[in-house]
This record gives sequence, structure tokens and C-alpha cells, in this order.
Amino acid sequence: MAERFSITIRDRYGFERSIPVSRSVLLGRQNHCDIVLPDSMVSRGHLKLELVDGVWWAEDQNSSHGTFFEDRRITRMKWDPETSLRIADGAYLLTLRNESPFASEINLQAILQTAHLMSGEIELDDLLEQSLNRLLTISGTDRGFIMLPEGGELEVKVQRNLGEDMTRNIHLSMSSVRKVFEQAEPIWIHNVASDQELMAQQSVMNLQLKTILCMPLIVQGKCIGVVYLDSRRIITEPVDRATFEAIVSLCAIAIERTRLAEESLHNHILATVGQVASSIVHDIKNALFVIAGHAQMIGAHYEAGDKAQHHVAEILGAVERLSQLSTDVLDYAKIRETKLEPVEIAPFIRSLVDPQEQRARDLGITLETEGPECTGALDRYRFARVLENLLANAMDALAGRPDGRVIVRWEDCLGEIRMEVEDNGKGIPKKVQRRIFEPFFTHGKPKGTGLGMATVKKIMEEHKGAIEVRSEEGMGTLVKITIPKQGCASPEVSTGGFRTLNSRGQE
Repeated sequence: MAERFSITIRDRYGFERSIPVSRSVLLGRQNHCDIVLPDSMVSRGHLKLELVDGVWWAEDQNSSHGTFFEDRRITRMKWDPETSLRIADGAYLLTLRNESPFASEINLQAILQTAHLMSGEIELDDLLEQSLNRLLTISGTDRGFIMLPEGGELEVKVQRNLGEDMTRNIHLSMSSVRKVFEQAEPIWIHNVASDQELMAQQSVMNLQLKTILCMPLIVQGKCIGVVYLDSRRIITEPVDRATFEAIVSLCAIAIERTRLAEESLHNHILATVGQVASSIVHDIKNALFVIAGHAQMIGAHYEAGDKAQHHVAEILGAVERLSQLSTDVLDYAKIRETKLEPVEIAPFIRSLVDPQEQRARDLGITLETEGPECTGALDRYRFARVLENLLANAMDALAGRPDGRVIVRWEDCLGEIRMEVEDNGKGIPKKVQRRIFEPFFTHGKPKGTGLGMATVKKIMEEHKGAIEVRSEEGMGTLVKITIPKQGCASPEVSTGGFRTLNSRGQE
């Protein structure tokens, strides 16, 4: 029985995948290579890996950044199993391995390793990363993503090697991906050349795609998401299809279990907040009222500039912060019936922006509004909290910036009003973006309550609206919100979900 080999590729970030090989291959950056590494450090045709009479040889193709064995740059050498080559100044580590010829062992090992995803406690975002990495490794594919439903729409939660404009770089239409989700029927194209419809697409020909897999994530008969994978090679089946579909199912179970656990925790937090609010917050506000009254009486006995006035101001400042926290907790915990009414959007927004003009001038910030006359259905008093919070956040992000600018835009679209609050401030770190709607989570605000964006999200849910945050450090932040137009605000209509993206539209 002929020996079977694989090449394990580990990149500079620690991501590792294994590619089965049974013949000589060319590794490089160009699409025509058998193993494609889309990295500027890798030469177009970087390394030839040649199998001669059961022996592997590695030959560098005069690459710019070289191929190394034990810190020695090579030109051509015999490559033994279980030894490693470094390419592109160490950007990638390649290890040759002997593979067991027994498919049953390979399949069992793949299933057992995937089952580890279901053990222990892990956050959903980390689990999605691990699941995608695992599916790429097992399938031997190069690129992919996982989508889950959010607010009635499928959203990309994690992706690999698809670049900035992901929807243009995949080679199934998004309608086909949605069809996989809706009908729970997989697309399994082992050789694109056998599919005449796909071969007619110029983009598929340019990238020389060979394998496309699009699988539903199913738990107890319900589709909870979709995984998409593709490759520039015809996959030589490290595991069979039945085993791979079983592994996809294991990932789906782990994802659903973790999502439900996080949802349960979130509901528990809300219930706890409600209990605290109803039992003690009113008493706290009453006590704060007494403290503030006595502080003001003490201050009245001293002249302006007296040292005692400083202490009175500190007391009143602390009372104000605690009072605001109490108000936010009560506001967040209450279950409200939204009172929608037709509101003229332009004068409503300007009435909220105008009071901020003085603070903006003091901070050296340009505050602008632009948009047409139009009408939306909203609860004006609740929705005011949304815009006030977003404006405050935008101006806080511009503190100390000489060219600070905040723009509030709106437009009248079919069936909805779309608004944007954009600033050119410091932006939001990626690890913070995924948590900005968590109650009591604060970042960069030593005096913040941690309920501002959580309350914004809650109010948007009450309005059957959507909110999307795009941000990148050093580039600013754009918050897009959508509400139904007048006469469109029925409980059956949902305009979408909540997404946190960077400025390039990535998660």
C-alpha cells in the first residue's frame, strides 16, 4: 500500500492547517500554484516540493525571502517526514508528515478532536474561531466563513482569507448561501470543472477554484447557520463526506449550546438588574436628594473661591454621577410599551443637536447635520436618549483632537428612515466592539455607567429598528441606525439585527 503524506502549514499567527499530498506540488503566492499562500512575503512561485520514488525533495525557486532548514537557507534538499522548513523569513512553518493509510482511524481521530470543542466553557466568538479553523483543517480547504442569523438576517461572524470585500470574493451567490440555510440542503462541489454554471463565472476561472462546500449547521432538525469553505485544489478527502458532515454537526451543537448559555446568562443579568432596581434604587435616589440638599446648604455659608466650596462641588458631582447611574439602571430595567407617533425627523434631530453646540465649540469640535425633510414613527422621548448617547460618545472620542468633526445624517429610504452619527475620533478597539452592547461594560470612560449603549440597543429593539457600529482604531466610528417610517412600525416588521463591524465591514 502506497504511503500517504500531508504538509502541515502553520502561519505567523499560529493558525495551522494540514494539506494531503500524493504528488509533486508548487507552493507560492500566484493562483496557478498547487498550494497558494496569499502573502506578500511569499514569492509568486516560492517552493517546489517534489516526490521521486517515495522520497520528497524541497527546491527553493529563487524566492526573495528564502526557504530555511535549521536556520540554513536551502536551494534543494531531501525533505524527511517529521522535519520542518521555514519559508518567507519564518512567516510560515511547513512540516512533512506520514499519514495513516487507514481511513477509519483518520475519521475517528477527526471526530474525537472536534468533540473537544463541546467540552469546557468558552465564549461564542472564540468557539466560532475554533470551529472554522477546525473545519478548514479537516476539509483541507483554504478559505471560509461561518454565518449565523441575527435579527432575521444571516450575518458573517468569522471568516478566513477572504479579504476586505468578502461577498465579492466568494463564488456562490449570497442567495445560494441563504438557500442552503433555508432549505438545509448542502452544496458539495468536489471539482468545479464538473459544474458548467460555475465554470462560466470569470471570477471562478481567475481564482482557479476546484472545491466549494456550503453546509447547513443543523441542531435537532433546525438550521442555526451556514459554513462556507472553498479551495484552489481538488480535495483528496482526508475524511469522507459522511464523517465531515458529522463533524459539521458537532460544531453546530457546540455553537448552539454556547449561544444558549450566553443568552441565558444575559437574561439572568437583566432579571438581576430589574430586582435591584425595584428594591433599592428609589431609596438610593431619595438618600442622594438629602445629601445634595445638605451640601447646597453648607455651600451657601461660604463665599465663592473658599476652599469649602471645592469640597461641596466634589460632593455634588458625586451625587450627580450616582443619580445618573440610578436613572440609567431604572431606565434599562423597566419594560416599556413604546408609544410611536409620527415625528418630523429634521426638526427633531436639530432640537437634540442644538443643545450640544456649546460643548462642541468648547472642545473645538465641528458639529454638522444634513438630511431631507421626512417623517418617521418613533417614541420621541425614548429615541432622544439614543441620539443624545451617540452624540456624547462621539464627542468623548474627539477629546483633545484639533480637527474633531461629528456629522449627523439621515435619509428617507423605502419603508424606513436611516440615520448616521459619524466621528473622526480615536475609534473602538476590535476586542471592545464585540462588547459595547453589554450592560455595565465601559471603555475609556472612568465616570461612565456602562449602560449607555445597552440602553440604546434596548430602545432600538423597542422601535423594531436596527443598529450597526463600524469602527477602526485611529480612523473614527460610524453608527448607523434604522427605524420604520410612519405607518411601518408594526411588530411583524423587523428591519434587521445588531452588528459590530470595522470600517471595512468585517467582524
